[in-house]
Amino acid sequence: MKVVYTMFVAILLILPACNRNDRDRVRAADTPTTDQLKQQRDDYTKSVEAKLAEFDQKFDGLDARAKAMNGRAKDDFQNAVDGLRAQRKTVSKKVDDLKNVSVDSWMTLKGEVDTAVADLDKSYEQVAAANETAPAAAPKNGRSAK
Repeated sequence: MKVVYTMFVAILLILPACNRNDRDRVRAADTPTTDQLKQQRDDYTKSVEAKLAEFDQKFDGLDARAKAMNGRAKDDFQNAVDGLRAQRKTVSKKVDDLKNVSVDSWMTLKGEVDTAVADLDKSYEQVAAANETAPAAAPKNGRSAK
């Protein structure tokens, strides 16, 4: 009986030790490496910079609309576009900050950048919708499109 009890205790001590190692291996496999985190950060910053380039083109379109306007409406619209450009500059600064933080902590700033991009998009939509009735600028060559 003493032998059976001793074997039972030994098995109870061995099984948890084996099981713990499996969990640690799985946890280690799920943790991204520094190179993977750096690649994720770089991919993310490139995608945000591409979105900012799209906003630059959209803002150029709004500038063209503003040039076709006159008086107070033109000034108000241009001020709104200037506000969008300032907001875009803020997002760009956040992306630069994100590039300069450690690879392990970039995810903490990602949320701020996501929010700033979403706010910029919302602001653009509001400005564009509020001034939708503004005519587009005439083509630069002086001919009308047919």
